[in-house]
Amino acid sequence: MLDTILKGKFFTAHAAARAMKDRGGAIVQTGSMWAIQVVGAPPSAAYSAANAGVHAMVRNLAIELAPYKIRINAVAPAVVETPVYNTFMTEEQVKETLPTFNALHPLGRNGQPRVVAEVILFLASEQASWITGTILPVNGGVTAGRQ
Repeated sequence: MLDTILKGKFFTAHAAARAMKDRGGAIVQTGSMWAIQVVGAPPSAAYSAANAGVHAMVRNLAIELAPYKIRINAVAPAVVETPVYNTFMTEEQVKETLPTFNALHPLGRNGQPRVVAEVILFLASEQASWITGTILPVNGGVTAGRQ
């Protein structure tokens, strides 16, 4: 988890920053709601810790890269229905399991990739030109709390 999630995003951010150093730009990382609010879905300690590192890295790099007019932010999704689940579950297990997470989200449904992508595009756009070092929860209200 640390190598793939944290180190991978660290080296990617640094490579992007080197390319943007003379002209500025925006970097958007993906973190996780699990790094903000723990949910009883073990084993997720390593995943949560790696993403908490991503969140800390984004905040630190926002300060380090600001003099170069480079912004960096992250989105922190909760359960988003992507093909990643098919890498460790059968198609039948995915169809049975994913709907059980709908209730985790106060809005009553799992996220869709398009919604997260649109937030990432916003953070990369000129409309977000005064936003840096932010971890934006995109999670159907999970971090707001529960009823």
